[in-house]
Amino acid sequence: MILTKRFFAEAGLIAGLSVVLGLFSHVPLIRQFMRGGLSPGLISTETGPGIILITLAEAEDLFVGGQGVFVDARSRKDFLTGHIPAAKNFPFEEAKREAIGEVAAGIPRGKAVVIYCSGKDCPTGLALAVLLRDQGLDEVRVFTGGWAEWIAAGLPAERGNDQE
Repeated sequence: MILTKRFFAEAGLIAGLSVVLGLFSHVPLIRQFMRGGLSPGLISTETGPGIILITLAEAEDLFVGGQGVFVDARSRKDFLTGHIPAAKNFPFEEAKREAIGEVAAGIPRGKAVVIYCSGKDCPTGLALAVLLRDQGLDEVRVFTGGWAEWIAAGLPAERGNDQE
């Protein structure tokens, strides 16, 4: 019984020291995560080959240069409240029900397709990107910061239904 207590005490001490050393040795990564710089589990090589994750600066460059077709994966209500100018609204929930091939056919070829949703913790942008990539679209990108980061940066926004 005394050996069992000692064993668990030593095992707990070793586990505690391991956690402290692990945290100490990864301070830069932890700081980056706390600032929102890392999105754990957002994409894997199994689900997302050919899909490129982009930053706010990259999304802005594509927008300003007219090199991207922006697709808003948020709900219709959220889209009407505000969206990136000229973005097409295709809520992910509808993508699962509608003929995704028809939507993919309506996206011009030769331009990057930039998909976004509400923010860093929103998986629907990536899920829609996978569906569109599977329909043969090239240059599929996911703006991981989404609408929240775009608007926080003071970039252009539109309200209402400005789709063709």
